[in-house]
Amino acid sequence: MFSFIIDLIICLGALTGLALIAPSIIYSWRVVPFYYNLARVALPLMTLAYFGPNLFGLNFPGRSGWPAWVFLGGLGLIVTAILVFLYREPGESYRRRQKVATYEIAASPLSTAEGIIVRSARSSDLAGAGRVFAEAFHHSFDLDFGPDRARNGCLLSELLGIKQAEVEVAVLAETGQVIGAMWLDLGDKSVPQVTFGKSWSILKRYLNGLHAFYFAIFALPTMMAQRSTAQQGYIQWLGIDPVWQGRRVGRLLVERATELSQAAGKRELVLHTERSNDRARKLYTHTGFEDRSGFAFTPRVRFVKLLGDG
Repeated sequence: MFSFIIDLIICLGALTGLALIAPSIIYSWRVVPFYYNLARVALPLMTLAYFGPNLFGLNFPGRSGWPAWVFLGGLGLIVTAILVFLYREPGESYRRRQKVATYEIAASPLSTAEGIIVRSARSSDLAGAGRVFAEAFHHSFDLDFGPDRARNGCLLSELLGIKQAEVEVAVLAETGQVIGAMWLDLGDKSVPQVTFGKSWSILKRYLNGLHAFYFAIFALPTMMAQRSTAQQGYIQWLGIDPVWQGRRVGRLLVERATELSQAAGKRELVLHTERSNDRARKLYTHTGFEDRSGFAFTPRVRFVKLLGDG
């Protein structure tokens, strides 16, 4: 009886997982490498194929002999595929984005940080901030919501409206165009939290019901959770319009984060970025951050900048 209950729980978990990730897989099938989505589909299906027959008293495929080895081998391949994606794809995605960019950087009148203002976001800036994040983190949001970046920008801008007090933007002085954005978490208790009700009301306007439900109840509470502490400020997201990358916009936003964190009495400024994102790692290294990941082979790097006594 105990074995039956365990098998039932595992199978229900596999079915739930398959149902929840199905919309993301459908939307992102052409966005991410084939092997990654195949691994995400194969994991729950293999689990059902291995544990499911036991619910009905069937011995096939069984849990010994060659079926067990096939299951373990397949599981190993799936885990390997997922790890390869996590370690490699974010950086590759950034590089592909640079190659296919349709913008003419040289056409811009500004070659450095001249004419750029960094300030707290206004309501009118949120659409631009959402667009910047949708482009800068396209490898993530295309996978989460689908490859419609205009829609993703609108969705993110509404979510950022909940956290507007923590959003900073870099804008062109002449036009007010948002060319960089940062979500800086300083632990201000007056800033609203992203609850199921708030996120659901936004997500259901852009995604289908199951997909919206999954993100509202499972993903967003973690994705947009508070990560600062009494001693640490935390940069949740920092993104630059691809046109303006490499022209000190990121450095200006980091300097802004440093000033605001010091003013809030923080002793450290913390963030995470993908190990494969060489551009971001160079930016943070050059602006005073140190790699504090601990384990040298993690797919995400934890950067810390010491601010003194506040």
